[in-house]
Amino acid sequence: MVIKADMHIHTCLSPCAEVSISPKRVVEKAYHAGLTLIFVTDHNSIENAEAAMKTAGKYDNIKVYPGMEVTSREEVHTLALFEDIGNASDMQNEFYKYLPDALSEKEFNEQVVANEFDEVEGYCKKSLFSAADLSIEEIVNMIHKYKGLAIAAHIDRESFSILGQLGFIPENLKYDALEVSPNTTIEQAKIRYKEYSNSYNFVKGSDSHWLESIGTVFTEFEAKDNSFSSF
Repeated sequence: MVIKADMHIHTCLSPCAEVSISPKRVVEKAYHAGLTLIFVTDHNSIENAEAAMKTAGKYDNIKVYPGMEVTSREEVHTLALFEDIGNASDMQNEFYKYLPDALSEKEFNEQVVANEFDEVEGYCKKSLFSAADLSIEEIVNMIHKYKGLAIAAHIDRESFSILGQLGFIPENLKYDALEVSPNTTIEQAKIRYKEYSNSYNFVKGSDSHWLESIGTVFTEFEAKDNSFSSF
């Protein structure tokens, strides 16, 4: 079967996302847009992922998995993708130790935790748009410790990407794949970053921060099903 996957979608938990992009609405929009596999990847937190996973139980032919877009002390974004909420929660609990608390009441109020019924449950107390006091290597190793996939986020962007911040991908980093933004096709990426094309698979995510962009960008592949293992 053909799988349409988006491994990079935010919800209202991310302080830079629209407040209307609740976990419930994310899944509804993804389903009606024809996506069959998505990861909810808010900045530095998985607190809205479980609500999205519960919403997905109401629909056929779409799987939702937990994830985070984590920020290292080098200001590099990495996608941390997990098969189950248990490992994702364990990763978050350890990761939170290296992340500062919310810096202001305004920031606190922009980090909305919602349930599967579109109700506000509370607000995240951590500063989700801040960098953690961890190196990129430490973050990648932590992701793998909790059986997750570590994907370099939007490598074609100048800001918050491994290539934008460092200019290269260190050999000691064990990324599982490289993501490109909606601005670049996978075919273009293989040419533009040909020095990495033999070492990594390229994937494409929407980095959606608002509902309208969900379903406009995805990675398409053939697989037996839309499970995490197939991805």
